[in-house]
Amino acid sequence: MTEDKGFIERMARIFGVPRERRISDPELSDLGLSKADFIMLRSGVPNARERILSMARQFGLTEDDLDAHPELSLELAEKCGHCRQAKTCRDAIRSGDRLPQEKCPNSGLYAALSEV
Repeated sequence: MTEDKGFIERMARIFGVPRERRISDPELSDLGLSKADFIMLRSGVPNARERILSMARQFGLTEDDLDAHPELSLELAEKCGHCRQAKTCRDAIRSGDRLPQEKCPNSGLYAALSEV
């Protein structure tokens, strides 16, 4: 994994790749992902990055705070990408409302990170 790139930036690279384009093993290695991780991330609901950053802000966390804990990155992305509340969060982001923390499967992680 490239050390100078944070998780959020790597996610943007993943989701910026057209679906029909395959990602090479060296590219996956650079992203710090296995093929299984990549498939899992790509199979989730779109715009997980936006939802992750929005929810993190509600807990007083920044992108840098998330990047400081790369061991949690994949877990955050997996849960958010496959969350049944993704539409609720998307609608809240669009309307400028607070996201439903009580329904977020990552809320415990965000709360723990906000106490570090």
